Amino acid sequence: MRTNDLPIAHQASLLDQHRRDIEALDRRILHLVCERLELARQIGELKKGAGVPLRNFKVEAEVYRRFGDASKLLGLDEVLGRDLAKFLIGKAVEEQAVYRDTVYQGNALKTLVVGGKGGMGQWIARFLRGQGHRVTVFDPSPAEVDFAVVDVLDNDAVTADLIIVAVPMSVCAAVLEELADLGVTGIVAEMCGLKVHLQSVSDRLRERGLRLVSFHPLFGSNLRMLSGRTIVFCDEARREDLEVVRGLFADTSARLVDMSSIEHDRRMGLVLGLTHLANLVFARALSHSSLNADELSEVAGVTFTKQIRTTREVTAENPGLYFEIQALNESTPETGRWLRQALDEWLKAVETNDESAFTQWMVSCRDYLNPTQEEPTIP
Repeated sequence: MRTNDLPIAHQASLLDQHRRDIEALDRRILHLVCERLELARQIGELKKGAGVPLRNFKVEAEVYRRFGDASKLLGLDEVLGRDLAKFLIGKAVEEQAVYRDTVYQGNALKTLVVGGKGGMGQWIARFLRGQGHRVTVFDPSPAEVDFAVVDVLDNDAVTADLIIVAVPMSVCAAVLEELADLGVTGIVAEMCGLKVHLQSVSDRLRERGLRLVSFHPLFGSNLRMLSGRTIVFCDEARREDLEVVRGLFADTSARLVDMSSIEHDRRMGLVLGLTHLANLVFARALSHSSLNADELSEVAGVTFTKQIRTTREVTAENPGLYFEIQALNESTPETGRWLRQALDEWLKAVETNDESAFTQWMVSCRDYLNPTQEEPTIP
């Protein structure tokens, strides 16, 4: 007898039973995932001890192949197997990276985080505490944090081995001046998103003996693992001081990059400044239309969905910080000119029905972004 031929009450009973069976299977799946992640953590410890890199892409490719082949044998879509493999590999990397990112080979440092109640201040405080350093924070904000808090800079700053400055870019110079006036002898590491606006102050304070290091973590405060993330270190500091701060991240899974402050800001004008502007322009243009965001999402394709996700993240960020990124970077006027020029070029090609120019620019953009790609891939 077919299921549809059964009495309605019997069908309802079977439906409930199947749902309970699926619930039990889900619990079993989660238990298996937990076991897999525990094995991944143990592998991470062995990798660290043996000096093996966090990721082995040859092994990952074999996992993808194995899941794909097993899916086909079970009569499942091969894509489903590969998607599941991608998810599990990602979680395994997270588990191993979290362990690796807490490893530190140096001595425990008495550390003060100025601005330690803000987003990045709390992130760096947690990171340092996870490495075994003794962390206190100074921040006039009334927010509650799970760190020891000091009300004044004087004693704790003077006795600190390391002072991390995680304050808004517009007030960083004043904080550095105050620390120099206190006569601190430990390393002072500022983590502003731009550097050149501080350069004259930084040079002067270094001449006065301030052991100042500039670095820039290129991620937000909600980051869980450093794998695939970049931290830039500016090379104007004393070598031995730079090595201490760089050493905090040397054994993590982060990518560490060295460059001058001028080069840092030149690149940030595009990596941060232009990217933010382009997304804000996109959002502003949409808001000028007569359609709301929900109406657009209702008919969204792949490209719009990807773009709107990024734009939503940008518009949800701190407006004050994003304004500083534009206002304090000397390259912003030039970046703005490039943005206007590019928009004018695209619009002119369309308005004059110049398909040849439109095609030429699109191909040149493809070649710039994908120098080794032979055929265009346009979603």
